[in-house]
Amino acid sequence: MAVSDLLTCIEQRLTEIGISERKACMRAREINPSVGLDFVRDMRRRNHSPKADKLAALALAINLPPETLLAALGDGDHHPALSPSLLTPVRVKGAVQAGAWHSAIEFPASDQYTITSPANGQYAGCPRYGLLVRGDSMNQMFPNGTVVEVVNFSDLGRGPQDGECVVAIRRDGVDMEATLKVVQLREDGSAYLWPRSTDPEWQTPIRLGSIDDAIRHYADFGDRSDGPDTEILALVVWAHQPVGKWAWK
Repeated sequence: MAVSDLLTCIEQRLTEIGISERKACMRAREINPSVGLDFVRDMRRRNHSPKADKLAALALAINLPPETLLAALGDGDHHPALSPSLLTPVRVKGAVQAGAWHSAIEFPASDQYTITSPANGQYAGCPRYGLLVRGDSMNQMFPNGTVVEVVNFSDLGRGPQDGECVVAIRRDGVDMEATLKVVQLREDGSAYLWPRSTDPEWQTPIRLGSIDDAIRHYADFGDRSDGPDTEILALVVWAHQPVGKWAWK
C-alpha cells in the first residue's frame, strides 16, 4: 500500500458524502487542531505518509473508522492511533441558541461532523451528541462557537437538578424552538431557566412553571410528539470551547 491508495480511498469517500477536501480538513481540524486546511492536498503534493493522529481525525471527520484510512495506507495493524484509548467519537448534530427561544436546528447529515471526547466518567454509558452554541446569553460558561455535549434526561433516567446546564425545547405550532440555560428549581415547585452572560441584555430568566410539567422524556433531538409546550430535554455534560485572543488592558 502507498499514499496513492490512501488518497484514492479519501477521494472515494468525499464523493460519497458530497463534500470537498477543504471542508473535510476543516472538520478534521475541529477534532485535531494540528490538521492543516491543505492536509489532503499536501499528501498528494509531497507524496508522504501523514501522521497517524491527523489521519485518524480526518477519518472521523468523514464518518469513517480510523482503521479504514490507516489500513489503506498499509499501517493499520501497528499505528498507536489504533491502540485502546479513553476517547470516544461524539456526533455534532445541530445548533442551539444561547439567548431567546430560537428555532431548533438539526444539521443536514452532510454537515454533521464528529469530534472526540473523554469516554470515561459518570456519563460513559449514555448516548451523547453535540450541539453548536450560538449567541452570547451563556458566554460566562460557553462562548459563542462552543460545542456542548449533551445527554438526554430520558437516557439518564432522571430529571434535571438545581444548577445544572440544560437544553430546553418548546413547540410553537409545528415549529420546534430550543434554548441553552442553567435551571433553577425553587422550593415552591417552580422552575426557571437562567442565562449566564456578561451582556446586560441577557439577565432575565425564563419561567417554566411547575418542574413536573417541564420534564418530558424524548429519545432524540427534534422529536415532535404531543406533550406540553415546554420541556427540559438534555443535560450538558462536556464542552469544547473555541480559543480566543487575550484582551490587553
